[in-house]
Amino acid sequence: MTLTPASVRSAVLEQIERTRHCSKADIERFIEESESRIISLDSQIDPLIELRDSKRARILAPDAQLNALVELRDSQRACVLALRYITSPVCTLPVELLSEIFKLSIEDGTHIQDAHRISQVCAHWRRVAHSTPRLWTRPLTVDLCKGKTVADGLKTWMLRSFPLPISISFMPLRMCEDINPAIVEEVLKVAPRSSSLLFPIMYLTPFSFVMQLAQRRLDSLEEMELGRIDKTDHSPLTFTAPRLRKFSMADPRPWQIIVPWTQLTDLVFHSHSHKDTFGILAQCTNLLRMSMTTVAWHRFPEAEPDNLVLGRLRTLILHFMEESGAITPFFDFISAPCLRILRLCVDQEQPWTPASFTTFQLRAPNITRLEFTRSNSLTSDDVVAVMIHAPSLTHLKISYCAECFDDVFVRTLYYKDGVKPLVPRLHNLFVRQWYHMVNFTETVLAGMIASRWRSDAELASDAAPPAVARWTHVEIDMRAHEWGSKFMEILRDVPPNVLVY
Repeated sequence: MTLTPASVRSAVLEQIERTRHCSKADIERFIEESESRIISLDSQIDPLIELRDSKRARILAPDAQLNALVELRDSQRACVLALRYITSPVCTLPVELLSEIFKLSIEDGTHIQDAHRISQVCAHWRRVAHSTPRLWTRPLTVDLCKGKTVADGLKTWMLRSFPLPISISFMPLRMCEDINPAIVEEVLKVAPRSSSLLFPIMYLTPFSFVMQLAQRRLDSLEEMELGRIDKTDHSPLTFTAPRLRKFSMADPRPWQIIVPWTQLTDLVFHSHSHKDTFGILAQCTNLLRMSMTTVAWHRFPEAEPDNLVLGRLRTLILHFMEESGAITPFFDFISAPCLRILRLCVDQEQPWTPASFTTFQLRAPNITRLEFTRSNSLTSDDVVAVMIHAPSLTHLKISYCAECFDDVFVRTLYYKDGVKPLVPRLHNLFVRQWYHMVNFTETVLAGMIASRWRSDAELASDAAPPAVARWTHVEIDMRAHEWGSKFMEILRDVPPNVLVY
């Protein structure tokens, strides 16, 4: 008998049964007895091997006798290995502790491979792994177009994760691809305990699949993302999801998708209709975070929407499509008294109306973070007006807004003793622009940054704290722009971990 993985596994099962009611001392005695037998058998085997290799081998050392002794010795070796395995620390660990070790050893990026590797080490580990559902509940990415073997593997994985919630993401789907019904069936089986169902928002989401999801109670669903739905009729799809909090969709027109809007705290959607947009927002009374891509206003509506109060909203991210049309009318109809973070991304030439935005700011006086991206129409005067009405601002980010970051704006941030400063709490500034669109004077910018910087020693020696916050981070990214020596000289005392340029 040659030692093989199969023979050792067989010995393990045999010795587990043999030692079921034995103490550790008993098992150690069994090991000593087997090791003594191995020594005795080796003493008989070695002379026979020497004789076999001599000229008299066939007369004095029959192969049958030698093979019998070797097989008996190898069986004792397998017995020793099995007994040592049974008494090894990893085998005597409580199952709860072993499963916790398994969980900690699995990495998020390779969790599928890691879980399978652990379950293939030995029969004991496999039993523990397969009976520990939380090892099989990390986010799973599913390709609806894969073959039958993938469907079988998916079924097994889902069974091992039962009854815990599971998060599922889907691979992008092209119109020409056929969906595998077997995979759809397995996903639908676990839909009631899925904590998230995430389709790529900019890709196709198959209507037949979404319709079947809508026919089930999604009792564990907390997050759902839907892409474009290949649907021609206007019959609604209503989702029953009592725990749904986060919802994203390419174009959630009211006649297509109905979710429990009032319970949502996080909403992401694309909309080409102002009417649809305000119709949805009117129902989302508990939003904490909203990210919306919508169109600009080419004309005011004949019947203005009622002013919407998003009383809990903390974060608002807006991206306005098209290169023309006004964007600020949107702010005429929104009130967000608790807003803290506002990010605006516009497409090039959309005009800016300061009065509308100022009115919005007065209804949202606690904004701490502002971000403007890709606007050629936003001027320095516009941004100054924004700063005047942003007393709580701590973070400002301006990216690719060619006309607004100039000397006029920079000088308004300059701090002078005895003069009431704008945005006194501002301590984080990020500016990014193409090097050929630099509209400021380097010494003016350097002077402004230096005016709001105090070293630890200066702060300690000041009789009273300065009226403006000290910089924690300033980053001026002008791509290939070459900064002059005067700029660097003025800012030599600002540490490199604070100032990046």
